[in-house]
Amino acid sequence: MTGLASITISQLRQTVGYQDGGDDEVMIVSPDKSTAWELFRYPCRLDAVVIALCTAGEGRATINLKECDVSPDMIVVNLPENIIRIDRVSDDFRGHIIVVSLDFLREARIDLKNAIPIYIHLKNHPARSLAPEIVRRLEEFYDLIRECAEEPQSRFRPEIVKGLVRAFLYKCCDQLTHLPVDEERSVKSRREVFFRQFVELLTQYHKKERSVGFYADKMHITPKYMSSLMKKITGRSAAEWIDEYVILEAKTLLKYSGLSIQEIAYELNFSTQSFFGKYFKQHTGMSPGQYKMQ
Repeated sequence: MTGLASITISQLRQTVGYQDGGDDEVMIVSPDKSTAWELFRYPCRLDAVVIALCTAGEGRATINLKECDVSPDMIVVNLPENIIRIDRVSDDFRGHIIVVSLDFLREARIDLKNAIPIYIHLKNHPARSLAPEIVRRLEEFYDLIRECAEEPQSRFRPEIVKGLVRAFLYKCCDQLTHLPVDEERSVKSRREVFFRQFVELLTQYHKKERSVGFYADKMHITPKYMSSLMKKITGRSAAEWIDEYVILEAKTLLKYSGLSIQEIAYELNFSTQSFFGKYFKQHTGMSPGQYKMQ
């Protein structure tokens, strides 16, 4: 491995090798499609949101270098910018998995008034246990989606599937976190737009650009306003978000890739290996070489 792979829904569909009634925006993975795990044996990013509901067996994934154990009655939500690796899946594992693109989320016009709290929560806690009755309800949603997706004679199959998936996502969000009613919806909504745009830019450019000014310019705001805005929205500055993405990328490459430290420094657009080493040590307390050996 010489770098992190980025997998699309289309590639995942080809690997699994079946038609589910979806398209490159929505994919419904059957519980018995174990070949899908092979794509994630090495750290990679999936260019989509994945909602997985475990109903039997167990597994372990590493998401952003943090181990995540999965057992029955647990839901896992993986975000597109996450670095994920499937470490282990038991032979008796059964689960319901729905994969949706970011374009689908936008087109579905899913209400984003609570997006930031949910996003922050999922970044820190991608997996959580649910009450058995909630799991059964989500299973009913999934079964209905798959049943409609497998009706080739249905004239409105894509519209029906996407409508049901939209409802399924709302139900998942309802269970993932309980949030207070937003009394400043218009203000929050504008902040939502800024934060979503920042994350999208960060996902695209963090390997090449580390200055707040670059991202602020892309968003047509001043660096000072951007730093203040991100701190107010998330409790963390824009610079802290940038550093987290860069360090996570560096750690993953040091741990899993076949690249030398000098090559990783080049990959992450550092002018010299020495500069990369100082940056890495400043944020982790150890040199790249020490981390690689560890």
